[in-house]
This record gives sequence, structure tokens and C-alpha cells, in this order.
Amino acid sequence: MKKNIILLLLATFVIFPAYSQLKSPAASPKSKIYQEVGLVEIRIDYSRPSKKGREIFGDLVPLNKIWRTGANSPTTIFFSEDVKINNKLVKAGEYHIYSVPSESKLDLVVYEKTDAWGSLPSFDESLIKARLKSDFIKLNNNVETFTISISNISNNGASLNIMWDNKLAVYYIDVMTRKKMLDTITETISNNPSLSDYRKAAIYYFEENIDINKAVKWIDIAFKDSDDLKYWQLRYKALIYEKAGRLDKAINYAKTGYEKAKLNNAVDGINSLENIYNRLKNN
Repeated sequence: MKKNIILLLLATFVIFPAYSQLKSPAASPKSKIYQEVGLVEIRIDYSRPSKKGREIFGDLVPLNKIWRTGANSPTTIFFSEDVKINNKLVKAGEYHIYSVPSESKLDLVVYEKTDAWGSLPSFDESLIKARLKSDFIKLNNNVETFTISISNISNNGASLNIMWDNKLAVYYIDVMTRKKMLDTITETISNNPSLSDYRKAAIYYFEENIDINKAVKWIDIAFKDSDDLKYWQLRYKALIYEKAGRLDKAINYAKTGYEKAKLNNAVDGINSLENIYNRLKNN
């Protein structure tokens, strides 16, 4: 029995080193982006190499050849609904994005997701979903680590930015929100809407400059005038009435909202409503 225990312990010490591994920093760390734009979810999964004193475009990244747009596995991009990128339709789904750099531009290729690892020797034309062009913008500073970002976000779209070294390429993503929202609002308002539906419809029309008179009508239904209105509700009414040119009521809503925000010690409300009230009062 004692002999068996000793043998088991020896086996443990012999086997254990085979399972130990040295953990070290990744040369090109993984990064994930999750961003909501309008009604669309966008996810990007990519690896981020760094410059480390090397020449990038034309050396580490050859010109006029397919690049995986990052390092390791090809970069993936996911859209929860159909979008347009640089006015080209891309259906909902997950894709690889490859690119082909030249001296002056970066051609981005949205490609059906495959099992391929790294860059491709050539494209299968049947797997290309969209070809997108962007002239390089020369940056005043060097970007050390390869970076993809989503910026300039609005209800209707955003910019997809690809940056490395002293170069930036920008592509515009149109999430086609306006038509979807107008259709949805029309259907919802005509079919027993809730007060929350009226509020959302009013705010969307206000933000997108669509028929401000309807926005006034709907916000008045959502937030009926009473002493019970919260400061943030009064803020929306002030802004919508201001855009409609009904300044006397807008001033009254802003002033009342400001006073209520102070009573509640709501710092954000105090700051925003004070700014609105002062702006309206001085016009």
C-alpha cells in the first residue's frame, strides 16, 4: 500500500511539468468592440499589433496585397440588421473584413466568413459581399497600436475608422434608421399607443427635425401639464416647445424644471435646465 502511494506521488511530479506553461503577453492582443448605432448592434473582433519602430504600409503590411486588417485570425464584423456602408448594402450577419492597402487608399472587403486563418492569397469573388474604398487621411501623429473604432454616432449611422502609423481610413455606416422609425411610429401611434410610445415618438421627431408640431402634440399627451411633472419631463417639453417657436411656454417649462431639479438636488438636471432657461431668457 505504501509502495503504491509513493509511486502515485512520483507519477504526479513527473507528469505535472508537462502541463505547466509559461504565460506571456500576446504580441497582438485581442480586442472586442460592441456598439449600438440607431437600432443596430455592431460587434467587431480583432487583434491589435503595434508598430514597434517598424515601417507599416509598404513593408510589414505589403501594398496591393490582401491584408487580414489586423493580426492573427481575420477581423470579424457583425451587424444585427441590414446596413449600408459607403452606400453599399450589407445584409445582417457576421463577416470577415479584409483590406488591400495602396499608397493613397485602403480598399476594405466585406467577405463571407470562412475557416481561413491569416491573410488570403486571393479572393473568391463569390464570397465578396461589398468592396469599400477610402482615401487615406494623413495624421499629424503616429498611432502606435493598430486601431479600429466607431465614432460620430447618430440615430442614423456612424463612422468606421481604421488607423495605424500615420494613416486613417474612414467608412460611413448607414443603419437606415429613419425609414424604420417612421414606419414603426406611424403604426404604433395608430394602434392604441401608450404614454411611453407618445414620448418616444415626440423625442425622435424632435431630434430628427420631423414635423415639430406633431412632436408638441405627442409630448403634451405623454406629459400632461400638472404640478406632478418631473424636472426631466419639463426639460423635454422646454426643448420641444423651443424648437416649435413657442418661447413663452418653453421658458416657463425650463424655469419650473430648473426649480424642481434644485429641490431634488439633481446636479445634471440643474446644469442642463439652467443652461436652457438662460438661453431662452436671453433670446
